[in-house]
Amino acid sequence: MKRTSPRHTVSHAVRNTVTSAALASIIGLVGCADMVTYSGKSQDKGMTQYKQQSYTDAAGSFRNATRQNPRDYKSYYMLGCCYEQSGQHQQAIHAFRTSLDVQQMVFEGKYDDEQRVKTINGLAGAIAHSDSRDIETNAAVAKARTSQNADDYMLLGQIYAFRGDADSAVEAYDHAALLAPQSFYISKSYGLYLERLGQTSRAEAALRRAYALNVSDEEVNLALRRLGVIPGPSIKNQDALVQPPLPRGPIPELDLSRMKFGGSDPKATTPAAPNAQPGPTVAAPRD
Repeated sequence: MKRTSPRHTVSHAVRNTVTSAALASIIGLVGCADMVTYSGKSQDKGMTQYKQQSYTDAAGSFRNATRQNPRDYKSYYMLGCCYEQSGQHQQAIHAFRTSLDVQQMVFEGKYDDEQRVKTINGLAGAIAHSDSRDIETNAAVAKARTSQNADDYMLLGQIYAFRGDADSAVEAYDHAALLAPQSFYISKSYGLYLERLGQTSRAEAALRRAYALNVSDEEVNLALRRLGVIPGPSIKNQDALVQPPLPRGPIPELDLSRMKFGGSDPKATTPAAPNAQPGPTVAAPRD
């Protein structure tokens, strides 16, 4: 990994802090259902325009959506995609970063891992395609080292992957996986990247871990099959399998002294048969 310029690192840190504080104050003022409704309409319009490849018009719709509802982190993400498609990489970087910042401040966003990974991927692509002087890349390195956050290392890994620096990408991905071993999306992204590199044994290990965390992901299942592994219970970790209804640890020894065997107890007697009830008297037949 490359060295970071302290001056650029400080300027990025200050800028990000100010941006986050401003977003927090704006988001705190918003909560009106009408705004969410209008934002949804603008977002739908933007999605239609984006699919039609009208990226400039779509960007306008997504900007309207974020003005109407500053909590709409998905519209910030789509705005970044529009800028990236138009070659406006710096604007895309800003939009993707804003999306990640807003997502962390919204309750449902904190649990939306799928969207977070998409935004990180978009941000990594925008940085890799525009950062000719390594300013953004070095800032990402400094942030990851300072925060020791798995998402920051995942971003760094994807930046290097886009730039074709496989060694640095694997190093960053590996660090992310160590920091968050229970993250399905990190294990999945890492495994798929290793598979593309042809590192099959390491890819299989990462994909097995991803499968143990989410057995229904189609991409993981297909990747495992390409590696010659049939998805199923046999490839999950032992702790992830359904356990039999037995206590953990050694089974206690059987105390034979408490058991009674036939003929061993002199006091034991054969239970008496139930008292027979007298039957009717039968007269002897006469000659």
